[in-house]
Amino acid sequence: MRHYKKIITAALIITVFLGLGYGVTELLSQSSMEKGIPKGLPAFVLQERVASKFGGEETIFIAVCLDDETTAEDIPRDIRDPKVVESVVELHKRLENETSIERVQSIAPPFKEVVPDDLERVEKVLSGNFTSSQLEGFINRDFSIMLIKVSPIAVLSGEEVEKVTELIQDDVDSITKPAGVKYRITNIDPQTHEMIEDQFPGSLRKLTIVVETKPRYANSEEIRDIRDPEVLRYVDLLAERAKLVHGVVSAESAADVIKEASDGQIPSSLRSVMTLLEMLEKDEITEQRINNYISEDYSMTLVRLNILEDVDAEEIVEELKEVINIESPPGISVDITGGPVIEVTMKELA
Repeated sequence: MRHYKKIITAALIITVFLGLGYGVTELLSQSSMEKGIPKGLPAFVLQERVASKFGGEETIFIAVCLDDETTAEDIPRDIRDPKVVESVVELHKRLENETSIERVQSIAPPFKEVVPDDLERVEKVLSGNFTSSQLEGFINRDFSIMLIKVSPIAVLSGEEVEKVTELIQDDVDSITKPAGVKYRITNIDPQTHEMIEDQFPGSLRKLTIVVETKPRYANSEEIRDIRDPEVLRYVDLLAERAKLVHGVVSAESAADVIKEASDGQIPSSLRSVMTLLEMLEKDEITEQRINNYISEDYSMTLVRLNILEDVDAEEIVEELKEVINIESPPGISVDITGGPVIEVTMKELA
C-alpha cells in the first residue's frame, strides 16, 4: 500500500508540473530517487536521452500583449509595431546571454541589426524570414499577442527553474517597453497559460517521435547517420501520418526544413543533404530550426508534435504507437516520448 501511494503521489506531481511547463527530465529523476519509482523505465530513459542530445525540452513562455485597459495615448495597435519589435529584440539579446538558458526563440533574429521604422517593412522582414506556420507559432491571428519561448538548460532542478523564471522577470523589468504593452510569463501568471492555450492551440503540450541510429552489426549496410535521405523520407512519412491523429495540431521534422530549401524535395544522396545543411546553417533562424531536429552527433532526429491540451493521453499515445508501427530503414529505431507518454506510464505503474 505504501509503494502504491508513492506512485500515485508521483504521478500527480508529474502531471501537475507537466501542465505548468516545468522541467520534465529533472522531475523524472527526482521522482525516481525520492518517490520509489523504478529509475530504469524505458519512458524515463528515453526522455533523459533526448534531453542529453537536445538540451532542456521544457519551455517558459513570455507573452507580449497589447494592453486594452491602458489609458496611455499613441500606443501600438498591432503587436508587430516597430516599437514592440525593438523591445522584443532587446529582451531576446538579454536572455541569450543568461548562462542558465539553453535557447531563446522569437521573431527577433532578423531584426538584430536594425528594426524598420514602419509596420509594412516589419511585415516584409517577417514574411521573408519565417514561413506562415512558423509565424503562427509566435503571433496570434489578430496581431495582439507575440510569444517569446525560453528553454532553461536541462540540468536545472525545479527550484533552479523557478530562479530562471525570476531572472526572466528581472530582464523583462530592465528593458524598454512601449506604453500599452504588457509582458506576461507563464510560470508566474496562471492566466497567461490559459491565454496561450486559447490563442496558440497546441503550444503548451507536446509529444516527440524519436528516431535513432542503432546498427546491430559492424561493417553492415545499416544507416549510421540520420541525415541519410532514407531516414529523412521516413521521418517525413511519420510526420504526415501523425498529422492524421485526432488532437495533433502540428508535426514538423528536419525533412520540412530541407524540403523548404530544395523545392519540396529531399536530396537523393547523403552528400547532397550535408552540402545543403551546411549552406542552411549560415542563417541563424534556419540553423536553430535544424538544431531542434538533428542532434550534433547525427545519431538522433525528432518529429516534434504539438497537441491539444484536452486530448486524452492514453488515446493519443495508443494512436501514435500505430503511426510509428511501420517498417523503418535498416539500423534505425523509433519510439515516442513526452508528457502524455509519462502520464500513461505512471498510470500503468499504479
